[in-house]
Amino acid sequence: MSALPALALNVGANRVVKGVRIEHVCGDPSLAEDADLALGHRIVGTALRALQTAVEGPTLFEPVSTRGVAR
Repeated sequence: MSALPALALNVGANRVVKGVRIEHVCGDPSLAEDADLALGHRIVGTALRALQTAVEGPTLFEPVSTRGVAR
């Protein structure tokens, strides 16, 4: 998981899951508590799917968009 996915991909990481921010990779404290928890679940779920996916080189996995989530 990385808040800087381009950097992780450039150094050759095979699977990169896009996080939110450097200080909060798996969440966003500016969201309501339940929305933050849901976001964290989406990111971790994406990471688990990434581990189960065969890749042949650096691959970016993006969690479902957080747009439209109440802040």
